[in-house]
Amino acid sequence: MAATPSIYEFEAIGTHWWLERLDGGEFNSDIQHALEENTAEFDRRYSRFREDSLIMQLARDGQLDNPPAEMIAMLNYSKELFEASEGAFNLSVGAALHKLGYGKQKHGGVVVAKFEDMVSWTDTEVIVPKGLVLDFGGFGKGWLIDKYVAILRRHNVKQFIVNGGGDLYVQADEPVSFALEHPYDPTLKIGDIRIQKGALAASSTVKRVWKKGTDTMHHIIDPETGKPTDTGIVATFVCAHTALVADSLATILVIRPDLEDSLKRQYNAETLLLNRTNVIA
Repeated sequence: MAATPSIYEFEAIGTHWWLERLDGGEFNSDIQHALEENTAEFDRRYSRFREDSLIMQLARDGQLDNPPAEMIAMLNYSKELFEASEGAFNLSVGAALHKLGYGKQKHGGVVVAKFEDMVSWTDTEVIVPKGLVLDFGGFGKGWLIDKYVAILRRHNVKQFIVNGGGDLYVQADEPVSFALEHPYDPTLKIGDIRIQKGALAASSTVKRVWKKGTDTMHHIIDPETGKPTDTGIVATFVCAHTALVADSLATILVIRPDLEDSLKRQYNAETLLLNRTNVIA
């Protein structure tokens, strides 16, 4: 992890992180330590790419005793999203991602349609069908951004930007301007947005792609088919009060763009959806 007086950069959960203090202060050792500890803990708990993570332990054993309170909170939020999205947000898509080559294929499996058949929990245990890999990737980056925001606030940092691979949270005295990246050409923009306090998240079907045979895959899975979604939406942008909500809705709206109005009302968000007919490759 590299730090300059007002900028702190590092790699975590498969993306580049860039944190900036807008108040002229420094990322002192206490702040750096808190960020590092929370990053390592998050990866140890929820990574699908680590055999020693809690998620993979749960997949092997079918049960996890004494889960962290954070995991219970994430499961509660996942259930809320499942209901709000009419099943489009589905924790069991990790199995499909592994099967399609985005992860270790030996963990591949089927997507479970009913939430109650997918996972159950109390404060003292989490239970899943053996082999089922829970995937918090639909909002994991947003969750972590909000954790970093909380750390900065606890250390009395008043103005900052937390940017995780383009998803971000801003707290500033004056609005900060950001370019909305063209989905097919990162050197171009399709517009600008100004944020003083709040989050912006984007999702796309043309990033995080890989080949499986002759087919091009992407990481946003339609739970009904177990395959990469193909609604015609190539990119979504969502502004919300938290990075968690912004990240969640950006993912869901690629799969279910018809839910745009209802999700905007429910979560008090602003959205922009791009499809193949209104953006030029």
